[in-house]
Amino acid sequence: MNRRHMSLRAKRSNLETVRFSVRGMVLAIVLYVLVASTASRAQIELFVTDYGENPTPEQKPLIEQPLVWAKPQEVTVRTAEGRTVTVPSPLSVTIRRDLAGDPREARLFAAAGEYEPFSFLLRPAEALTQVFIAAGDLKGPGGAIIPAANVVVRSVESFQGGGRDILVPLGRPWNMSAPGTEFFWCTVQVPEQAVPGSYQGEVTVTASGKPVGALRIVLDVLPIKLTDPPFGLGLNYSKPDNDKDGRILAVHLQDMREHGMTCVAPLYNWHQPVHDADTSELGSLLEAYKKAGFPGTFYWAPPMDLQLTDLAGYGDETSRRWQQKYLQVMRLMYEEVRKHGVPTLFSIGDELTNKGLEGVRIAGRLAQFVWEELPEIATTSDMNGYLEVMAMAPYLNVATFNNGWDGADHHNQGRHLLNRGFLEELQSKTGAIPWFVNAGSGRLPFGFFFWKMSHCGVQGKVEWYYNLRNEKGSLVQTQGDTVRPTLDYERCREGIDDLRYLCKLESLIAQASPDLPQVKNARDLLQTIADGIADDWTQYEGKGGLRFPDDGFAGLDPEKVSSFGRLNAIRLEVANAIVAIQAAKK
Repeated sequence: MNRRHMSLRAKRSNLETVRFSVRGMVLAIVLYVLVASTASRAQIELFVTDYGENPTPEQKPLIEQPLVWAKPQEVTVRTAEGRTVTVPSPLSVTIRRDLAGDPREARLFAAAGEYEPFSFLLRPAEALTQVFIAAGDLKGPGGAIIPAANVVVRSVESFQGGGRDILVPLGRPWNMSAPGTEFFWCTVQVPEQAVPGSYQGEVTVTASGKPVGALRIVLDVLPIKLTDPPFGLGLNYSKPDNDKDGRILAVHLQDMREHGMTCVAPLYNWHQPVHDADTSELGSLLEAYKKAGFPGTFYWAPPMDLQLTDLAGYGDETSRRWQQKYLQVMRLMYEEVRKHGVPTLFSIGDELTNKGLEGVRIAGRLAQFVWEELPEIATTSDMNGYLEVMAMAPYLNVATFNNGWDGADHHNQGRHLLNRGFLEELQSKTGAIPWFVNAGSGRLPFGFFFWKMSHCGVQGKVEWYYNLRNEKGSLVQTQGDTVRPTLDYERCREGIDDLRYLCKLESLIAQASPDLPQVKNARDLLQTIADGIADDWTQYEGKGGLRFPDDGFAGLDPEKVSSFGRLNAIRLEVANAIVAIQAAKK
């Protein structure tokens, strides 16, 4: 695969800037700091970046993240001219430092069994030949080792752009021109039996067989055992091509499990017994699902095609011929599901809002028909509009929906659905359990935001799409049993890990004595985090949307943000609270 080179317009500064807001006004003071810069003497520029950002040539080292303090009591600054400025009770203070630490040090923390990443870029000052990057062992307490094979470096390469670019194994050495920038992603897989403690090692860059630079890894393995969160978290998935022996299916399912998914939502190209009574493919899929170790509800989405296309020629949903055939097919599939003992949701409709008000009427009739005729089957539907959801949900076990669309005729009048207000209305009026569908991939949608919404009753999330013929929307690129993850897919795993830490802390709080000060501190921490998350996904959408955590968020330690990144700094506080309660209970 051709490697991608990106030109750089380097912008380095010896400025340290302090910005703070007072009574809504922003003041800026620039301090000139005399520092010795070694970048101009280096053969390469090599530093750890924020893996939450999509790579660009303008990316800065992670440690150059500004430090933000919310609502300090007082700020005093001495300017370069010797003038002293004191501001009482500013809203926030932001400090940008030129040299804040070692940009070539990746500081990580993880529980046993966790996958923990960091990203970095490489930029040579002159052309390099036969470049290669390799990780060594991470050495820990008492001679413990995380082997180099568990420290995997991959190159970021073009796919669908932005967060949908892919990670590719490095393969053989390559040549790099100058100026040029290449981006890399390193994932450390912590063994299940890893001894807690500090581990250190290096990722070394060589050219023509000689070292030209290295990144230092400092990993704290925590005394924490994480488990799957108690929710259905999965991706839509198509039947793989040319997979007669099921080997490709097994690889894909294992990959999803390793990325934290607790369920799968098969959708396209799966056989349904419309023209025969053969349900063996569904049976094989269910066995593969069990073997891969998915703990959550199997989300069987092909039945939506019965309403869309598969029963064409039998009339519409109101005809007796259509209804008889529909019941026959559904019962055959349900009997197959029963043989395998896997809790299963049948999704019966697909975004009928797209058909306007007539689609809403179709949706309501279909849901009521299935509820009356097939009460033994647990059902849901993929819905994308307020009226559609409210027409179907009284007859569904689970209501699965996105943020809503007006419909071509604007019959939903701008109602959005991924918010506390609608969740409360849905459950009070229909009793259906809410799940999200197509509500965003990446870290925040699978992590902190989902956690906040779970406190409003949400129990699952299905996202588009594991791989859709390698087209736009695919979270991985596949070729046979080779899987190349996108940046967004890796961030989905990070979001699910955030969720696992949050659920672990909640579980410990529930089991521990409420009188423990560690429990009180943990409750306060979770409340601070929850208060900082908007309970409406619309506020996070688009380029002008909110960012979580925002500048000055009360739950952030600014120094930790520059070492670990924003979301990892919050996760670290959660991890510390877990360790504190565990220690107090002993």
